[in-house]
Amino acid sequence: MTADELRAALETELAWRQEELAFFKNQLNEIVEENKNKYRKSLVLILYSHMEGYVKICLQTYIQYINSQRLKRKDVNTGLMVASMHKEFVAYENLERKSEFFRKELPDDTRLHRLYRRVNFMEKVEDFKEQELIIDDQIIDTESNLWYIVLQKNLYKIGLPVNLFDDYRSDIDALVNRRNSIAHGNFKAGVTISEFSNWESKVSEILSGVTRILYDYTNNKRYLISVT
Repeated sequence: MTADELRAALETELAWRQEELAFFKNQLNEIVEENKNKYRKSLVLILYSHMEGYVKICLQTYIQYINSQRLKRKDVNTGLMVASMHKEFVAYENLERKSEFFRKELPDDTRLHRLYRRVNFMEKVEDFKEQELIIDDQIIDTESNLWYIVLQKNLYKIGLPVNLFDDYRSDIDALVNRRNSIAHGNFKAGVTISEFSNWESKVSEILSGVTRILYDYTNNKRYLISVT
C-alpha cells in the first residue's frame, strides 16, 4: 500500500458515510415541520457513529499501511516497535517462565526469576529489532465513547503523537457529550436546523482533517526513526 492508496481508501470510506448521512437528511422532507427538530436528534446520533467509525477505520488503515511497508522494527519509532511486540512482552510478563538452572532448588524465588526474564529479554532484544514489523489492527479500541482522551490512547498505542488532532479536541468531546445526552434520554429538546448544521460542519472538518493528517504522516514517512 502506498500513501496515495491509503488516502484513496480513506476517501472511499468517507464517501459512503457522507452518502448515508445525506440519505437520512433527505427524509426530513417527508416529516411534518413540528417533528423535524425531534428527528434531527437521530441525525446527531448518526453523525457521532460515523465520526467514531471513521476514526477507527482510519487508524486501522494506517496500521495496515505500516504493515505493508515490510519494515524492520529497528527502523520505526519506539511506539510502533512496542506495538508490534505484544507476543514478546506477554512472554516476558509470564510469571511461570523461570530459569531452568534455578527452577528446582529455588522455584519460588520471584525476584530471581524476574531477573532471569529480564536478562533473557535483553539477550534477545537486538534480534527482536531485526524482525519484521507486524501490528494487529485490533489494537484500536474506541471504547464506544470516542472522547478525545480515548483517541489519544489509541494514538499512543501505535506510536503517533498524542497531540496530532489537538485542533479538534473540544469539538470531539462536545459531540460525544451531546450524543450521550440524546442516547441516554437526558436531552429532551429537539435539535434545530442551525444547531445540526453546526454539528455537521464540525464533523466534516474533523473527518477531513484526520484524512489529511494521516496522509501527510504516511506520505512523509514520519513513522521512521530517521525522519524528524
